[in-house]
Amino acid sequence: MGMSSRSERGLKPAMLTPRQRAVQVSMGGHRNVYVYGPPGTGKTTVLNAAHASRTRSTRWHCAEFFRAVHDGLPVHGRDLDTTVKSLTGRSEAVFFDEFHLHDVADAIYLHRALRWWDSHEVRVVVTSNYQPEGLLPNPLLHHAAEPVIAQIREHFEVIDLDEGVDFRRANGAAKGGFSAGGWLPVVRHAPATASLSLNSRMLSVLPTFRRPETIETTFFELCGRPWSTTDYLELLAGHDSLVIHDAPHPSEFDREPGQRLANLIDVAYDRDIPVTIHSPGQPEDLRTSEFPPLDVDRTISRLHSLITTRAE
Repeated sequence: MGMSSRSERGLKPAMLTPRQRAVQVSMGGHRNVYVYGPPGTGKTTVLNAAHASRTRSTRWHCAEFFRAVHDGLPVHGRDLDTTVKSLTGRSEAVFFDEFHLHDVADAIYLHRALRWWDSHEVRVVVTSNYQPEGLLPNPLLHHAAEPVIAQIREHFEVIDLDEGVDFRRANGAAKGGFSAGGWLPVVRHAPATASLSLNSRMLSVLPTFRRPETIETTFFELCGRPWSTTDYLELLAGHDSLVIHDAPHPSEFDREPGQRLANLIDVAYDRDIPVTIHSPGQPEDLRTSEFPPLDVDRTISRLHSLITTRAE
């Protein structure tokens, strides 16, 4: 149940710092734990190790949890408590990676879920790029996150894991899984003359000479059209590598395509699926876009773990 775990790029469990080992001990204890810090600080590695040590626990990436809730509500008569009970099963602990709130409805769902887990003595262990007060940062919507923040402050041990190092960059990345992909110059390619069905819609793809498990398409088809995170979860559930052609310079990404790429990278990274993006510029140029995606630092940190070749 939940998403499979994987280690954070550039940091192996044996290389944990004393501070990271102390956080792992806290995660393996009896209290709820909320660990926050910037990208690349080892949060996921520590969470995965703590999760692996528990025989009756569930691990979710936050986007996967929200998808499961939305899918489960109609099945359980729109009853959120019953939906959370079904998703939890017999787990005694729930581990959340990339805990975030960017939507009012998700804030309501998480608040209710946290209350249900608390009342049923299910431990909750969380990693996030945000300190609790930074959840749902949009000032027009932030009030919806306040019940969640209050619950975290009252019922969780809150730990800052910022040691001032992005381990994905400092230690280098093992070039397997997600990191086996690349950020490469634009190349000529065949036109997108094939298609595949994705949640009752069609995604145009290139005829590929790679293994059939590889998807090869264009940035416009995958990020320029209104696909959701749920669509990306479904897409990558049946394939094990992705190649994206004709991405514009990152500084020129429009708001929606840039956010969709960030959502796609989150899904691919958590599922450890290689992504190769053909684009001019470099990942850090995304920060100079007029409309950088939410959590842009996390996206850039992950893209930096890809094999990179600069155009001549």
